[in-house]
Amino acid sequence: MNKCILRLYKSGQMRKWICLVVLSSFFTSFLVAQKEDSKKSEEIHDDLSKPVAELVSLDSVRVNQLLKIVADQPRGLGEPASNRAAWNKIAAQMKYDAFIAKVNKLDIANFPKWDEDLYLEYQKKGVRKNADKMIGERTKWLPQLVFAECLEYKGNYLPSIEFVVKELIQQKSWTLPAHDKGNKNFEGKEYDVDLNAAKMATFLSQTLYLLGEKLSAKTQNDIKNDLRSRIFDPVLQTYKTKKNHWWLTTTNNWNAVCLSGVTGAAFAVLPGKYERAVFAAIAERYSRNYLAGYSDDGYCTEGLGYYNYGFGNFITLREFLLVGSDNKLDLFQDSKMKNIALYPINLEIINQVWPSISDCRAGSKPNENILWYCNKSVGLGIKKYNETNINNPDDLVFDAIKLFPDNIKSINSGNNVKDGYQIRSYFEKTGVLICRPKDASKTGAMGVAIKGGTNNEAHNHNAMGSYSIVVGNEMLMGDPGGPLFYNSKTFTSERYTLFKSLASFGHPVPLVAGVQQRPGEEAKTKVLKTDFSKDKDVLVMDISSAYLVPTLKKLERKFIYDRTQTGDLEVTDIFAFSSPQLFETALTTRAKWKQINETQLLLEGEKGKLLVTIQAPCPIKIISEDIEESQPVFTRIGIQLEKPLASGEVKLVYSTK
Repeated sequence: MNKCILRLYKSGQMRKWICLVVLSSFFTSFLVAQKEDSKKSEEIHDDLSKPVAELVSLDSVRVNQLLKIVADQPRGLGEPASNRAAWNKIAAQMKYDAFIAKVNKLDIANFPKWDEDLYLEYQKKGVRKNADKMIGERTKWLPQLVFAECLEYKGNYLPSIEFVVKELIQQKSWTLPAHDKGNKNFEGKEYDVDLNAAKMATFLSQTLYLLGEKLSAKTQNDIKNDLRSRIFDPVLQTYKTKKNHWWLTTTNNWNAVCLSGVTGAAFAVLPGKYERAVFAAIAERYSRNYLAGYSDDGYCTEGLGYYNYGFGNFITLREFLLVGSDNKLDLFQDSKMKNIALYPINLEIINQVWPSISDCRAGSKPNENILWYCNKSVGLGIKKYNETNINNPDDLVFDAIKLFPDNIKSINSGNNVKDGYQIRSYFEKTGVLICRPKDASKTGAMGVAIKGGTNNEAHNHNAMGSYSIVVGNEMLMGDPGGPLFYNSKTFTSERYTLFKSLASFGHPVPLVAGVQQRPGEEAKTKVLKTDFSKDKDVLVMDISSAYLVPTLKKLERKFIYDRTQTGDLEVTDIFAFSSPQLFETALTTRAKWKQINETQLLLEGEKGKLLVTIQAPCPIKIISEDIEESQPVFTRIGIQLEKPLASGEVKLVYSTK
């Protein structure tokens, strides 16, 4: 008897049985615990429209409702490679010779090696860019190889795919080192899901879905087992421990990115309908938090860069749920969805230039794939985004959507947005105003972005009252943008003391009695007046709450944008103290600049010029400082009143004439 058991164990069959028994036991105990928790809490399935601030027990009633609409079989995005009719049609539409030629140059001998020293560099030195780059370079091989095999289907790329999958499976951590507290993922003590692990989950599950039986049985099982141990079980465990995976209840990009990765992998890989219904319930419930991060007018406080990242993944989450529920479970039913889709359109200043608010990097532009998708699904009616490029697929998730656009579900009611030039966009809920000239194509045309808001926003910069100015297609003055890479201090209590570019010092806002703006929810702009017309826009805001200065009685910032010609801007700071204090305002720029005389500066780009005229109640002193902190250098030009005053006004007049 013992010899028989030993032979079974060595053959591997018993090990598979043991693994199945253990996994079955875990999932059963999870479900039992959920049912017990559900009895202790009120049912929540009747109100799925509200965000969830705290982790709550899964509603077993809702899970059973979803069980009725979840597809009978696992399904990913796009069509499996075995559907040759579908892929041959795609191949006929694509100009993919250049893509195949590029993939053919991928030699597994040059596959980036896993470097433990780089991974541990963050814990030892606080440096994360090198490990992040190494992990990213390893991941990006897989989509190209998989799509090449789907297109040709000759088995030529399967050996390389198997090799890369094995490398990724054997990778000690799918979690980025900055998110791996105590190196617990790296050391295999405990797994949790971060942004990169979510991406790995969808890439591997999509590989399995698209290639299926073309992969060896071992590779298929390895993918399934690692997804179980690194993704599914850790997330389910969260409901038992109420620990880890804080992103379930956050309102920023992490929520959408991680939910998309977990849900997509579950729908593509898990064989059991009930398991997929559980993950559908998780996604449906907690994705509300991501939408809660947007104001009703569609504004994203994280800035354009994180809009691209977060909303792009919310789109893929929507697609995973749609294909996994036969188009019945749709996250795009929210009333503000069209406004969210229009955010990048409304945020554009002029001539394809956008403000770099919060941690958005300078020069960032909207992801055109998002606008193409929203054109088809929401009905934006913007002609320039009717088509998208499918000739160089490198994302196993979004490109699978692009290659099969007929699968996209439209919620368009026929009320398309007017496809035309608007002289103004105003996000009233957050006090963000975009002012545009009547004709942005004219020489010297000036557009402006003005930011109110709070100093308690996602990826926040202390920048209440900040503004940016574009002349032609050049940003000549304004928010410097976020860093090109983060380090161990970026998201700590030292964020605004170590980094001038994140603090108010690195923005065109006042320095009051030597004090910078403070972070936190109490620092909140109060809009006092708006007056918009075809020729002029006026916005007045109280920004005094941003400054902890006991003697400060009043601090208002008044913007007047005049579009009667090519555009002019006046920015006036009106201040009052209980006793005389120093006051300083500033502008920030990457343009060449010079002081023309005591009260005028000239900023020069490659083509455009911006004249700044300073009106102050006393003599001023110009103080400049170059700031370089993980981003292209910019200059802060401080305009300091030479003597303390009890009250006064400082006006900056910007003109291109």
